[in-house]
Parts: sequence; C-alpha cells; structure tokens
Amino acid sequence: MSLVFNMVGGGSGIKLESLTITKAPAKTDYMAGEIFDPSGMVVTATFSNGEQLQLVNYQLAPSGPLSIETSQIGISYTWDGVTKTAYQAISVVAVHIYGVQWDGTKTTRWTRTDDSANFTDPQPAINNGTGSSPFDNLMPWAGMVKEEDPVAGTLVKIPKYWYKWTRSGKTMKLQIADSPTEGFYTSPAHADRGDGEGERDYVYVGRYHCASDYKSKTGRAPWVNVTRATARTQIHSLGTDIYQYDYAMFWTIRLLYLCEYSDWNSQEMLGVGGSPSGRAFSMGLTDAMKYHTGTSAASRGIRGCVQYRYIEGMQDNAYDFVDGIRFSDANVYCIKNPAQFSDTANGTLVGTRVIGSGYISKWTSPTAPGFEYALFPNEVNGGGPTEYITDVCQSNSVGILMCSGSDYDYNLGCGAFCMLASYGESSSNSSVGCRLQKLPRKAA
Repeated sequence: MSLVFNMVGGGSGIKLESLTITKAPAKTDYMAGEIFDPSGMVVTATFSNGEQLQLVNYQLAPSGPLSIETSQIGISYTWDGVTKTAYQAISVVAVHIYGVQWDGTKTTRWTRTDDSANFTDPQPAINNGTGSSPFDNLMPWAGMVKEEDPVAGTLVKIPKYWYKWTRSGKTMKLQIADSPTEGFYTSPAHADRGDGEGERDYVYVGRYHCASDYKSKTGRAPWVNVTRATARTQIHSLGTDIYQYDYAMFWTIRLLYLCEYSDWNSQEMLGVGGSPSGRAFSMGLTDAMKYHTGTSAASRGIRGCVQYRYIEGMQDNAYDFVDGIRFSDANVYCIKNPAQFSDTANGTLVGTRVIGSGYISKWTSPTAPGFEYALFPNEVNGGGPTEYITDVCQSNSVGILMCSGSDYDYNLGCGAFCMLASYGESSSNSSVGCRLQKLPRKAA
C-alpha cells in the first residue's frame, strides 16, 4: 500500500526499515551558491509491516547554499528514534564572472573587476608572431576556435556565455559569466531568436569577409559593390542555417573583446588595420600568425591585417554590412529571427539613434526586453581618436542600413565599434562587403 501523508509519531512497534528516493527531483544541476530544490522528488519510507509511505516531512543536508564540493544531498527521516538517510546525486559547478567598468569620461580605458580584477593586459601578436592573454584558458574565449565548414568555408566557433550591463549615470559596467547566473542574459547571438530553435550552445561567424561566392575563404578578395539585400539572399542560399552577419553577432564579439582588452580603442590594442599597400588585398594575411589575435604589421601603429580570436578583418580591408538592424528616422529596430531580416520592415523598436557624425561618446540604453545588447550611439561629440569610444558613427535621416569596421584605407575612428548608419536600401560601395554567420539547427 502506498499513501501520501506525514508520519509524526511512533510507539506502535512498527519500525522504519529504509528510505528510498523513488523519483528524482526536477533539478539536479546547480551553480555554487544556489539552494537545493526538492520539487518533483518523491521520497518513500518502508516500514517493518511492509507499508510504504510517500513523505513530505524530511530533513535535507546541506540545507543552505551549495558549494562546489557538494556532490549529493542527504534526505533523512526519523521515526520512533530510528533515522534513515537516502542520497540524491547532484552536480554543482562554480560560476566565474569577469568584469570591466568604464567611468564615462574621456579615457578609453576600463577598470577590471570581479574574477578578472587582477588580470594583466593581453599581449596580441605583432608581425604575425606570438601572443598571450590571461583569458586564453577561460571560457568562452578558450572555446573560440577555427573550423572548416564544407559549405560556408572557414568559420570561428563561439560558445554561449552570459552577460550583464549595469548603467549608472555615465558609468557602464560589463560582466561576462561562464555559466547561467541570476540577473545575466544569454549572449546575444546564442539567445532564443524566436525561430523555433531555442538557445544555441554554439554559433559561428565567418573568419573572413565573404568572397565572390559569398563563402568565407582565404586567398580571395572581399566581395564588395553589393547591396545588403543581395548579400542577405546570396549568403542564405548557401544553406538553411547560414545567414548574413547580424547585430546580435556584432555585439556578441564586441562584448568579448571589451571584457578581455578593457579598452574602447581596438586600433591601439590590436592594430590600426587598413592595408599595407593602401589597396584592397586578398584575405588570409593573418593565416601565418602564430597566435589568434594581433596584426600582420611590424607594429600596431602601422597598417596591417588584424584579427581578433581568429576573426580577420574586423577593422580592415572592407566594411561589413550588419543585418538584423534597421533605422526609420531616429528609431532603431532590431530583428532576432534571421528569417525576418529586412531592410524596411519587421523588428522591435529598441530605442533611438543620434542623427549626426562624429566620434562616439555615449550609448543609448535599449528599452525592449530581450534586446539588452542593442546599444547604439546617442552622442557623437567625442574629442577624437584617443578619447571616449575612439570610433566614429555616421548617421543621417535617410540612412536605413548599417555597416561596421573599416576598409583598406587607414581610417582613424574606424575600429571595432565604428558604425555607419548612412546607407539606403539600394546602396552599394567599393569599400563595403559582407560576412556570414552560421546558426546551427537542432538535429532532426
């Protein structure tokens, strides 16, 4: 016989023989500091008369915050002076949080916080040499590796992470966690895009700008003089999970860069970009680099091909169209679902933009839930290429599309955070190309 009630006394001569967990709890994976949740767990006591009772009154050990050393929970029940204990296996992992904070003044430098408070600055490669970073063995950075895709070409794999923005006045604090953490959001490109795929553990971005066949290939010139709509169509024709690089991917990469390099000035940190010859060049100048980040030039202050964690050309050779964002007058709309990418329709209103051109000095605060990453400049009165954000925004009322980065010229203010929002629907340019991303689908 199996009953559901609480036994609170004894004296009947019946003895407690055993305690069994007959149904595991719904949650068995925890982060350090969480408290065990018994929801869904069924604990059954067996007595000497053969009766079995499902208990609702038992003791848990530990009952407080879980530590990384905890591998099981003891469930104990006492009847007539006899105590029996059963054990439920659980997994507890530590959360590592890495942070940086900017005070909003003219300095480009951020202050390191949290678990990375005492980290030294990374040393990217020069002249395709070697380098180092205290983040090299930490997730998600350590999981950024090159992979060859038979359809899309050479890609860079990016693991999922969790991030949090804290804003107070001019101060901005960015935190990145390697595990789910209360108050943190899933990294933008990995978050649920409303396409039926849910969150993705990994996403991929083209290592190179797209070539003429819209694939990510070394040894080929960037494909330019194309409209964003044409690039979108041609890239997606490669495969059902391949799309044009979008604003969620843009910020997924930039958040990682900011936390690692703790400085807005990517041209000073990584290299100025541009082209050694002052003309467009074949992609792959960083293929010989012995490290994943740095410049092909002899110093960071002269023109050269730059890569960040294997992503080449973020600020050289060609600007990249950025999909998943469009403008209507001052309004900024973002689109998560790549099936809905459009130049003139769809999207969620996430805030407004500045109309004007200049060095970025301040960002908007996104107003739409689920788009916490979607910062856009709302002040462009920065002092120049060594102050505030150090990159430029060009935005006008007829511009409805966005591109980012730089081209083969050496352009001060055209680093990782450069944003050009001055392109119309039919715009194409000899300096503007495209990049692809792969958003894996669930296995059939």
